[in-house]
Amino acid sequence: MTKRAILLFSKPATPGRVKTRLIGPLSAEEAARLHEAFLLDLHDRFAGGPVELRIFWGLGPDEALPARPGGGRRQEGAELGERLRRAIEASADCEQVAVVGSDHPELSEASVARAFEALDEGADVVFGPALDGGYYLVGLRPRALRRELFEGIPWSTEKVLAASIARAGSLGLDVALLEPGCDVDRPEDLAPLAARLRREPDLAPRTLAALARLEPSAFGGRQG
Repeated sequence: MTKRAILLFSKPATPGRVKTRLIGPLSAEEAARLHEAFLLDLHDRFAGGPVELRIFWGLGPDEALPARPGGGRRQEGAELGERLRRAIEASADCEQVAVVGSDHPELSEASVARAFEALDEGADVVFGPALDGGYYLVGLRPRALRRELFEGIPWSTEKVLAASIARAGSLGLDVALLEPGCDVDRPEDLAPLAARLRREPDLAPRTLAALARLEPSAFGGRQG
């Protein structure tokens, strides 16, 4: 059987350090609680499943690994591209990995399975396009990693996906794309997320409960 892993990139739920673009409509504490709900829903969905879950934490130099959820290891590197590359290199015991963040609480087991299927079918790299121009998942084979794939990318911009696809093409890599998904980073993302989760309340129950505790003003007058 092919050895696979999901590499989940996240940060501790420290107020003022996570989901900062939500602060204003939300307090720093509310934003941190929402971040933690996203993370725990993803952990509950994938931990103990058929694919191993490995958490990579973005920590300050003096920060310890958080107790909830337990386990994981530090991200290493100065910028996101280097941190991605080094996490994948650290997973060289796996034949295939899918790297995901904790900004997409609706990420489904089916989407991750499709990423691995695309690798089985011959793709060199798989991206899950995010609606903001980034990507919510990148899948590849650690032993075939090309470090240039993550170098010189304009991280945290709407050009991330396009630049990454272009870079993969320049390296001669075959790219497969999953269905688009929505990272949740901005206040205007909250009402659509709440509406979707009310239709599927078992998908991300912690996130749905955290959203239900917010004041209506946090949704900018929209609650789906």
